[in-house]
Amino acid sequence: MKFSNIKLWTSQRNNTCKAIRIFSNSIGKSVFFSKLSRFINKYLYKFGIGSSLNRYDNSFTFYSSKADGNLYKDFKKSDKFINFGSGAFFHKRWKNYDYPGQSNYYRSIQGSEGKDFYAIDLCSDNLSVPELDESIDLIYCSHTLEHIDHTSSIRFLKECFRILKKDGVIRVALPNTKNDFFLLRCLFSQSLIADDIKENYLRDVASHILTDTQKLSIKEIRDLSNNTDQKSYKFFNHTTKKYANFAKFKMSNPERHINYWDFENLIEISSNIGFSYCIPCYQGSSVALPFTNLHVFDNTESQISFYADIIK
Repeated sequence: MKFSNIKLWTSQRNNTCKAIRIFSNSIGKSVFFSKLSRFINKYLYKFGIGSSLNRYDNSFTFYSSKADGNLYKDFKKSDKFINFGSGAFFHKRWKNYDYPGQSNYYRSIQGSEGKDFYAIDLCSDNLSVPELDESIDLIYCSHTLEHIDHTSSIRFLKECFRILKKDGVIRVALPNTKNDFFLLRCLFSQSLIADDIKENYLRDVASHILTDTQKLSIKEIRDLSNNTDQKSYKFFNHTTKKYANFAKFKMSNPERHINYWDFENLIEISSNIGFSYCIPCYQGSSVALPFTNLHVFDNTESQISFYADIIK
């Protein structure tokens, strides 16, 4: 791929894909819409209609598959794309991998195993993605790395490096917990703000970085925060030293946040693995044009996320 002509800070007004979007409280709860989305993308995409389900904002979108297809103009029909942690995602050109759902609802939005997605446990000690070396052009990994432990995430990123072609891109979306703690410090610096507001904010920030802090009292969380200068990486390290189980994967509850990421450690880790560079991004900006279709990508909790393109 050629990156030289890509504008990373393009306004979202300039990369809009024609679409009709419907909002309803029932969309995020119903299994019907995930089935409808898969049907449309399998059978109607070639006739000009694509669709996506966003269970985080209860929306269902019909978008122009012609406009979406134009974003793949730099790729050949034989090029391959993979989504890890795919959930309800479905796109005609992408292959999905995900941890098998632990609830009837999540299993329904994933679709049929071996057909709509392929089961994978990214925390397996013997992880081996069933793809050939240097065979994949793009990888998407949205809100997945925070759900797997540190050792497993390194192992997984090494597998991504192995299967990506030279100049291939892995796009990651992660919770912006570093910014959470910056906002927390801004809040606590103001003496006139009521304690209950501060405590509610603190509890939310703590659980966003480590889900299991919900088990702690507000006093315990406040002590952990004060002992780490309200710095995100310090809070994570200090808390997981005291409560080691908070950072361990549980097969029965794969949705827990158990790992910490920010731009700095993402750049360091990806460089150590062998990737050429890591480009910090905003939602909808990418060196790879397919990722600029916001009806398909970067739409999971975008208001509290950060993004990066990691290039091999």
